[in-house]
Amino acid sequence: MVLKAYTAEQVRQAERPHLEAGEQLMAVAARGLAAAAARLLEERAGGVAGARVALLVGAGNNGGDALYAGAGLSSRGAEVTAVLTAARHHEEGLAALRGTGGAVLSLEDDGARACREAAAGSALIVDGILGTGGSGGLREPAAGLVRELLADRGDAGADRPAVLVCDVPSGLDATTGRLVQPVLPADVTVTFAAPTTGLAAPAAARPVGKLDVVPIGIEEDLPEPGVLVLEDADLPAVWPAPGEGDHKYTRGVLGTVAGSDAYPGAGLMCVRAAVNSGAGMVRYTGGDTLAGLMALECPEAVRSEHVGADRVQAWAVGSGAAGPGAEHEIRAALDSGLPVVADAEAIRILAGAAGEGERARASVIMTPHAGELASALEWAVRLSGSAGERLRAAALEAGLAEEELPEEGFPDRARIEAAPLPWARAAREVLGGTLLLKGGTTVVAGPGVVYAHTGGSPWLATAGSGDTLTGMLGAAAACHGARVENGAAPEDDAAWAGVAAGALLLQRAVSRAEPGPLPPSVAARRIPGELGRLLGA
Repeated sequence: MVLKAYTAEQVRQAERPHLEAGEQLMAVAARGLAAAAARLLEERAGGVAGARVALLVGAGNNGGDALYAGAGLSSRGAEVTAVLTAARHHEEGLAALRGTGGAVLSLEDDGARACREAAAGSALIVDGILGTGGSGGLREPAAGLVRELLADRGDAGADRPAVLVCDVPSGLDATTGRLVQPVLPADVTVTFAAPTTGLAAPAAARPVGKLDVVPIGIEEDLPEPGVLVLEDADLPAVWPAPGEGDHKYTRGVLGTVAGSDAYPGAGLMCVRAAVNSGAGMVRYTGGDTLAGLMALECPEAVRSEHVGADRVQAWAVGSGAAGPGAEHEIRAALDSGLPVVADAEAIRILAGAAGEGERARASVIMTPHAGELASALEWAVRLSGSAGERLRAAALEAGLAEEELPEEGFPDRARIEAAPLPWARAAREVLGGTLLLKGGTTVVAGPGVVYAHTGGSPWLATAGSGDTLTGMLGAAAACHGARVENGAAPEDDAAWAGVAAGALLLQRAVSRAEPGPLPPSVAARRIPGELGRLLGA
């Protein structure tokens, strides 16, 4: 089931009529938060009664949710202490907690040491400091308290308190996913009605932990989602499988411009991945060294003299391609009008075209990591001031604040890694096409649709995994292109983002490769075989 995520403003708009009608949304949310806290206490402390719980309470409704949930836990026998991190707080929630015997400390009045000891000595910490309206991260004295708790976590090891987050980890932007440290990482994040886009595509997955979505009765009023998250059960729907009556041409023929005498391994991994991912046929161009390797390692692939010599339904280009001849072949593939998966050198060529005002069509899937995307945007902006203006406007539209935009007019790698979701959206507005931004959080931005995926195997951070990804997506693009050609699928620009979201399959395949840690020296070359086993499972 596809998980749908929304911007913070979309959630607030959906809540507004219910709040104006007097519905007690906070009471529903607090019950859901208390239930999640009880489950964690069962795991960590053997039950609620007698367990020590610390609430980190901010000034807004998030703090009110935490206080009401704390009152529910206190009424079941938990020893609950609220730590007030701000001068303001939710008065009714605080009264409810006190009415059940809960204790209250204030950072301002009782001091950081007493508050730290109360939190660090608990079985469970509930983070209710900042909610979906928070921006810019924690301020003092709350920031100082969280820094001390983070230091305590390192000392405590396995005995550390569990952390339950209310709505969004304090310091994580609910819309953009940008992290402003310090952030207390969650074991479980409880969010209400639906996850926000920042939870779906955070700069790093660890602060969110397990996501628990609690319905509160506004779900039918939510608009079209800002981000889609594919789950395991969605894989058959987004990855092409052959049907009865298919043959190698209807399954899709992929042409590749990948590898060279200088980098033959990149071409081999790209082609092997395409073959193992279900392409009906894979053709390749490249030097004699690559041809020799293919004959031994991947005899299913067929050599082509050059782009256009044989009929294909999609291209995968750029991985390990080097030299003037390769650039000519890449440009020919990009100009063919067919679907293209573009990596490495091909992304630079597309960035140059964007700088000259020519955005890629939706069926061109670019696969940069943050460094490659930064270079592409710099190249486009330096070629054209109008590209810089479009990038700035798109970044603001995607949720970045004015002060987060770089003076140079283009982001560096660190900025993109700190907020991959908004920068992927903004970059697509400049470059066109369908953009798959690789990283700890993978973001796929296409016309009118965005997918996100977190939790991929860290073993993907190795040379060659990008070449494998290019081949895998190329196979999917060829299959989809064949279906469009045969009238089995509509010509829909947004569909290419769904094709690109098949990157989830690669990440799952690697994480399942073996029960223990993967040796990093062989991770990339193992991926094609794991894909074949996964697809046949």
